[in-house]
Amino acid sequence: MKMFRTMARLELINIFRINEIRHSKNPQEKKRSRMLIFTIAVVAVILIGYAAGGAYALTTLGLTDKIPMLYSMLAVLLQLAMGLIKAKSMLYREKDLDMISSLPVRGIHIIAARILRMYLEGVIITLGALVPAMVIYGVRSGAGAAFYCMIPLACIVLPVLPTALSAWIGILIAAVISKSRHKVLAEIVITVVLFLGMYLCMSLISTKSSTEVSENKSSVSTENTADTELSEEEMKAKLGESVRSALDSLESAFPPARLLGNVLAEPDFAGLLIYAAGSLILLFLTVFVIGRLFFTISGKLITVTKHREYQMESLRTQSVMMALVKKELARYTSTGVYVANTIIGPVLAVAFAVATAFVDPAKILSKAKLPFDMDISAMIPYLVGVFFVMVSISSSSLSMEGKNWWIPKSLPLSAKDILGSKILFNLIFLAPFYALTEIILLFTLRVSFLDRLWLLIIPGVAILYSALLGMTLNLRFPKFRWENATEVVKQSASSGLSIVGGIVLILPGFGAMILPELYRNLVNLAVVILIGVVCRIMYRKICGTKLERLDG
Repeated sequence: MKMFRTMARLELINIFRINEIRHSKNPQEKKRSRMLIFTIAVVAVILIGYAAGGAYALTTLGLTDKIPMLYSMLAVLLQLAMGLIKAKSMLYREKDLDMISSLPVRGIHIIAARILRMYLEGVIITLGALVPAMVIYGVRSGAGAAFYCMIPLACIVLPVLPTALSAWIGILIAAVISKSRHKVLAEIVITVVLFLGMYLCMSLISTKSSTEVSENKSSVSTENTADTELSEEEMKAKLGESVRSALDSLESAFPPARLLGNVLAEPDFAGLLIYAAGSLILLFLTVFVIGRLFFTISGKLITVTKHREYQMESLRTQSVMMALVKKELARYTSTGVYVANTIIGPVLAVAFAVATAFVDPAKILSKAKLPFDMDISAMIPYLVGVFFVMVSISSSSLSMEGKNWWIPKSLPLSAKDILGSKILFNLIFLAPFYALTEIILLFTLRVSFLDRLWLLIIPGVAILYSALLGMTLNLRFPKFRWENATEVVKQSASSGLSIVGGIVLILPGFGAMILPELYRNLVNLAVVILIGVVCRIMYRKICGTKLERLDG
């Protein structure tokens, strides 16, 4: 037990860089860490606001009874998604294996400490997603004191099962990779397949929901389709019926979500106790099994580079930019987690384009019988752009230099060359995915000439914006001292903030869907001009960076 407490303490003091803030003697490092914590706090407040706003919107549509089910499922799915991304790298860390192996500590203690960290991160996610929505539910439904006592208990108990499932996902991925000869390629393929599987499942559920909505609406008399205007209350009622039908189909697709919703809404302390008991049994079994296999799997996960006998060949000269871009390519393809996390967005963009060839988004929306006009094709350029900016390569490319950062920094090259090569590689990497996506969409979507033009321009400027934003954030929050590439690609401030900054691009798309064609084109033009100006400012700032002062 003493070893477990020691390992748990080592894990927990590194959450949010707390240990660096306490003991770092570098004023710049402390300032950067404080800025990171402040940024995380601001993002957390925004996300909590979104959760509360969504819950309030459901109450205005008369769907208050659906809040416990929807937000408990949301909390579980968010934690499972985070576990899918982080579990393998959280449980198995190649760079500290030698140090851990030399300590008198058992694998069970190591895994228990790391799963404890995963659980606490899950509690934080659950608090942000569940508490605001449940408070609104309690106020609007007139819940008693027992319900409010249930909320903290649910936040403690709910993350246990997703933590155990995430750990199993991590060990299964690790086991498959450990048996593969090409470990980097295996990690990339597994990650892409898992994300495509999740995307396919969500697409099937959405299609099923829209189908059931249309079936429910088909029984309604067509006499309400006259050219009379609906009142605000009637519009809310019709929209509420459509959303309720979609949520009902979601409940049928995920029966555990209905059970969790009922446990929270009643509130059912006995049901929560049964859930907690079953989750804890699975969690302890997970710790025992994975702990027993920890050192075995960790040893097999170590990548080995085989060097062939060097043969002298003809020498060739290349431009500085080409040589730097090739260096970026070599580093990129040598790190599985780097490729796996940055290739997901482009692959999903192509998958979305292929899906439009079989499923017409406009027909799905028309089946919902919404009380107001909405052109979903106007959202597609923004949605494709968001796919491409999900995880920017440039947001991690500078930090990936690690302890070797002194080498490019000491070269007689300008910031425009060194940093520009990283941005250029990002653009070159996304170019084939962008071209393939656009070709498919231009052949499958039946839209006007101007809409086709926006379909080309908006994702293109989004890709440029993402590459420059990622580099700007990486310069602001560099992280050269890391033990595992996961810390840079998945857990760094620059990668996280680049995702938030990229998702902002979808906001104008919501307005474009409901605006008339003339105003929609004006909005699109304004967005493109604004992004172009922002990109110009960021590029000038990047080129003016003093590399000798950069240290993270």
